[in-house]
Amino acid sequence: MMKRRTIIRLKRTLRHMTPRHIVHSRMTKGVMQRFADKVGLVYFGYVDQKDDDHRIVRGHTVSATHIDQNYCIGTIRGYDVSLVARNDVVLARDLKSEQRCHWLIMTVDLKSTKDIPHLYIGHESRKTAFASSYEQLTPLAIQSLGAYPKDFTSRYTIFGRQTHALQIESIIMPDIAATIASHFKQISIEIETNCIYLYVESQHPDEVLLEKIVSNGLWLAEVIDTRLLQAAKN
Repeated sequence: MMKRRTIIRLKRTLRHMTPRHIVHSRMTKGVMQRFADKVGLVYFGYVDQKDDDHRIVRGHTVSATHIDQNYCIGTIRGYDVSLVARNDVVLARDLKSEQRCHWLIMTVDLKSTKDIPHLYIGHESRKTAFASSYEQLTPLAIQSLGAYPKDFTSRYTIFGRQTHALQIESIIMPDIAATIASHFKQISIEIETNCIYLYVESQHPDEVLLEKIVSNGLWLAEVIDTRLLQAAKN
């Protein structure tokens, strides 16, 4: 395994040295710097995952080989958020196939202190990457608390522990699922330790995508916080 990781790092280093990659990387850096300034985030650029000076963006994409670029952090509409462009090579469980991944990741810290079970709402296009990361979360058979729209069930799968299925369904209810299907497109969602992670595959995100992932993440955080607050009052 260590030899495989060394080879992966070497191949990636060689790819990143090509003139084409350098030009595109500089363009992406400029886009994310301007967006950070626009929405009031602080831009840090490259972040070493072994450096304790910055909060590491975790979630299912964290690994020993990932590289984080264009890291931004700050507060928007009262929520602590971060943005990062992460790339990695994901090994399938059989260790015979590799998948190059370039994620744009947004995190939002929920304000609620109520424990939320670990869950993942995965777009069908990202099954391989998630399956390579987790084994303890399994697909859940939702519909116990209401009918979910076909647009959602045909594109997304909700993963979690079977013992948490009803609790997860009470959080990701059909109306939320409908908005995810219609507005989130290929964005996948994870909630762990009361932090929301939004993932979308994009090697060179533009401002439109950045605005979309941020607005969607804030909307989801506000909806979940509001419902948890209402549930606590009842």
